[in-house]
Amino acid sequence: MAKFGELSPKEFYNKFSAGRMDHENTAKDISELTLPYIMMEDGASSSTQYKDKIAQAFCGRLINTLKSKMGMSLLPPSTSSFRLEPDKDALDVITQGDPDAKAVVYAELSSRTAQINKEIEAQQIRDTIFDLLTQLIVVGSVIMEKKDGKGIKLHTLRNFTVDLDSRGEPRALCVVEKLKDLPAGLDFNEEKDEYLLYTLLERDPVIENWILRQSIDDTPVGTELTYKDETMPFQYVGWTWTDGDLYHRPYAEDYLPDMEQYNQLADLITKGSIVAAKVILFVDEKGNRTRKADVAKSKNGAVINGRADDVTALQLQKNFDFQVPMERLSDIGKNLSSAFLMNESVTRDAERVTAQEIRYMAQELEMSSLSGVYSKLAKKVSKRIVEWVMAELKIKFKGIDVNVITGLDALGRSQEGQKLDAYVQRMMTMQMFSWLDQGELAQRYASFDGIDTTGLLKTPTQVAQEQSQAQAAQAQQMGVESFAQQAGQTVATAQQPQQ
Repeated sequence: MAKFGELSPKEFYNKFSAGRMDHENTAKDISELTLPYIMMEDGASSSTQYKDKIAQAFCGRLINTLKSKMGMSLLPPSTSSFRLEPDKDALDVITQGDPDAKAVVYAELSSRTAQINKEIEAQQIRDTIFDLLTQLIVVGSVIMEKKDGKGIKLHTLRNFTVDLDSRGEPRALCVVEKLKDLPAGLDFNEEKDEYLLYTLLERDPVIENWILRQSIDDTPVGTELTYKDETMPFQYVGWTWTDGDLYHRPYAEDYLPDMEQYNQLADLITKGSIVAAKVILFVDEKGNRTRKADVAKSKNGAVINGRADDVTALQLQKNFDFQVPMERLSDIGKNLSSAFLMNESVTRDAERVTAQEIRYMAQELEMSSLSGVYSKLAKKVSKRIVEWVMAELKIKFKGIDVNVITGLDALGRSQEGQKLDAYVQRMMTMQMFSWLDQGELAQRYASFDGIDTTGLLKTPTQVAQEQSQAQAAQAQQMGVESFAQQAGQTVATAQQPQQ
């Protein structure tokens, strides 16, 4: 049994949620300055008003910009976020070098890739990925749960606890859900308006599997289930972890002091601008030359009795004093914009974004201050989603290991295609196109774009047979034409007059 087997799911949740408060408070501070709905106060309801911060418009846009770029790179809408790559040695063994057999394998991989991408779209998983990234940037950690055939459900920090090992990976996690109706298969002996369902997953180091137990309050429900790593329906995802942290930290925590300072300066300048913009006129009536009533009631362009020297306006003379906070505000804004990639390349606002643009964004994420995070999330999020969908569709490859490649390696197909274009053009320039295996060339282009080639491409044997038949037909036609020509010459000779 796993380490926490003696604890009920509720007991585990209560024990490990005690150390979560500091992470919650940090997330609330960030949320107030960016997107207040991400982490509201405890007990907040639909009628609870957001805390109004001057910096929310700018800092919220920072979060949305970074979320958008990462989401478009992790699950791009116009190209596949992954590719299926067979083990080369195993491929050679099972195909015995037969080009027809290899063509069948690659066609199957292309077909499965298209099928998986179609299912990801059908389950609307991309929408959830943007919410997941918002949680990671603002809160730091989140749990994905794969609902069979129904996409992904997110469990946020206030609804789960986790015990991490020395590498920051979960050894056990527990999710609590408030349900009005119990899921099918869970029976409880008491009817309630609302149920608290605790789901505990713990990894058994002996059998190297995950064990799932559930309870409603302290009462066990359902049956104990066992999952392998790749089939476990829950996935803990975190942003940054350091030794000693109970949970992962959010990206925005590194820039929280700058956001707070930006808010203070923006608040100072906004309030000062309102005061400075106030118009107050002073009228000196001592000389009995100008009356306040005449000034107040006069229309624009009116002519009244009085002297201009008797009327003055309130001026704060604070222009120079405002320059210092405004310059500081501008500097902080530039630094934050750079940190959240707001000043970097921006994807076009279009329904279809090219694979090259997606790859450029991914490189930008990997080479910026987010170095390494994109690749980690591609493995924990994109690859995990593909594995879940493959399991749901019962996609398996017999006799050969197939790796799911994500991240820059998967998005690199566009660049590989461009390199192949240049290589083919060079071969044609050197009049060496006949040296290329056209069947392999067609399969590679299809693989780069994730095109299902089933029923589309002919096998090398079919192509060879058709070429052989065409050559035979051509030879036969040439033979007929040659025979006809010879027969015509014979007739012409016979018809010549005898001398």
